[in-house]
Amino acid sequence: MLALRRRAKSGRSYYATVTLTAVDAVQLEQEVGLCPPGTVKKIQGTYKFAPMTPDLHVGELLYILSDSWAEHSDILHRGYMVEFETAWGKILSPIVQYENECVKEARRKDKMKHVSVAIIGAGPTGISMLKQLLQDGFSATLFERRSSVGGLWAYDANNGWTTALASTSANISKYTCGFTDFPIPDKYPVYLSAANFQEFMQSYAEHFKLTEHISFNSSVQVVNRNSDDSGWVVQVEKVGTGETESRPFDKVVFCHGYQTQRVMPTFPGQDKFEGEIIHSQQYRSPEAFRGKTVVILGLSTTTGEITPQVISTAKKVYVSHRSGQMMVKRMRKGRPTDLLISWRRRQITQWMARNVPNFYRYLAGWGARLLSSQFSDVKLDPEWRIQSFRNPTLRLPGLIQDIVPHLQDGSLTSLHGIKGFLGGRSIEFDDGTVVDDVDSVILTTGYRADFSVAPFIEKSMPKSPSYQGPAIQRLYMNVFPPKYADSCAVLCYSAYGKNNGFSFSDVMNMAISNIWRGVSKLPPYEEMEKWVDEHQKWVAANWAREPHLDVSMVKQYEFQPWMHEQAGTGMENLGWGWAGWKFWWKDKEMYNLMNHGVETAHMFRYFETGKRKTWEGARDEIIRQNRIVEESFSGKNKKLREE
Repeated sequence: MLALRRRAKSGRSYYATVTLTAVDAVQLEQEVGLCPPGTVKKIQGTYKFAPMTPDLHVGELLYILSDSWAEHSDILHRGYMVEFETAWGKILSPIVQYENECVKEARRKDKMKHVSVAIIGAGPTGISMLKQLLQDGFSATLFERRSSVGGLWAYDANNGWTTALASTSANISKYTCGFTDFPIPDKYPVYLSAANFQEFMQSYAEHFKLTEHISFNSSVQVVNRNSDDSGWVVQVEKVGTGETESRPFDKVVFCHGYQTQRVMPTFPGQDKFEGEIIHSQQYRSPEAFRGKTVVILGLSTTTGEITPQVISTAKKVYVSHRSGQMMVKRMRKGRPTDLLISWRRRQITQWMARNVPNFYRYLAGWGARLLSSQFSDVKLDPEWRIQSFRNPTLRLPGLIQDIVPHLQDGSLTSLHGIKGFLGGRSIEFDDGTVVDDVDSVILTTGYRADFSVAPFIEKSMPKSPSYQGPAIQRLYMNVFPPKYADSCAVLCYSAYGKNNGFSFSDVMNMAISNIWRGVSKLPPYEEMEKWVDEHQKWVAANWAREPHLDVSMVKQYEFQPWMHEQAGTGMENLGWGWAGWKFWWKDKEMYNLMNHGVETAHMFRYFETGKRKTWEGARDEIIRQNRIVEESFSGKNKKLREE
């Protein structure tokens, strides 16, 4: 029932007294559709709205209120007020912030539906980006050159594309992987296979109804600005037919991964080599090397995966490398190794990296050597040169434990780095060793992001006279080109800023969406350019310590807090400030569990901040995952411990 009363001290101001029954409340939610179900009973206090008539429908009332809220900032000062009486009693207190945000969110979504966004790549980052943008009201389209979602986790026979093999499995456990609001099902093993991942991402896409917004078999060739520099033109080629089309978009996100372009080192005399030289990107099966003498160059996770396979068919296999590799295994003392990392430990290491960087590097190196010694089941022969690995703060470790038994039994021989090719099928190594009759060389030398699709991104050399590395892309936080930060984001150039698994993608995508819809803000253009200059100096200083440095590295202690603040995850509630103390006092169990327990992805959907959608199942899933880990790896379940 709606009644109007003239305000006693104002001839132009009215009270609108609305009495809602329980049925009316449901009707109001259904007709207005602005606020989530169940929030009507929270509506309270002062609204701003245009003058009303006595026969105004209750649904129309709230629509006018929400419309006026956004566009008539002076109305409140003119004294208009609405008072609600509900089945739960008369509410007179001031409006709560949640309801303010509810109305603002509705207005933002109405505006964003006219903003078109192109997303490139349907790997975990791409489909998460698509889901986030659609959820926030954008009109988004994703282009994927494969025929399914999954990115490199979706096997493809095309040896020009990076793909996981049937034998590939995750480096981190399912407990710390997964999306923030979509848990990995219990049916999967502790470490998912490539097929498991592809199936999981397919179920994610279907659950959130994403596939209708994906253009499969569509390879983006290049993205450029349009003729009046007001938007983007995406040139797409249909895989198989070669047909091309140009599509206009307001914004663009590059999610095509940083493992796309081969790193192909060259050596003296290489053009005279009569054998074959391929990159591991082209590797699909060991059958191609049956009966051959093979040199595998590099000591990475890929080396650890394909070397035992090649040994099973080849005549003789050598592994050539200049530096060693930290020995890391997926399991440590019966528990997944990644469970060593908790949110609190991550924050402590980031504090050390910021405030005592030299001590942090020393401690990281010492810890790496200690862990490496614990992971070694056999005594490592010094001639293998595995233990002389780089500091993990400058170079990520790889999983090579599967090659150690082959080094031990002689089926694999360790050699120094390649010095050059001598003609025919002979190769000389740095220590003077010469190996003849080599049929194949497989380069497991890694990848870099492919920026040929984005020629507008500027590059520069760090302002450091000692730096002799490649020119570096100018991206604020390694994500935003300063000139186009309001409409372009690059999510294939941040190798060192990640949380575990897919949660990094989710949080980063929340941040980007928030920035573009005005919930969070970037600094002015001049400040972003200044940040890039200072960041490149920092990269140059680290390059001096490690010339093979991945120049896409970021300062985790800077990047992580920035990302979480923009995303609105509320992780400050787990810190040492007032927000942390308040949460500890309110819920000590969750405070301790989230800080010291399993670093699940669902933590990032737990706190209500008004900047992104929470997941109602977050609390239960955080508790459940910690319980599963405790029960599975506490020593009581030997079968699971030894999995």
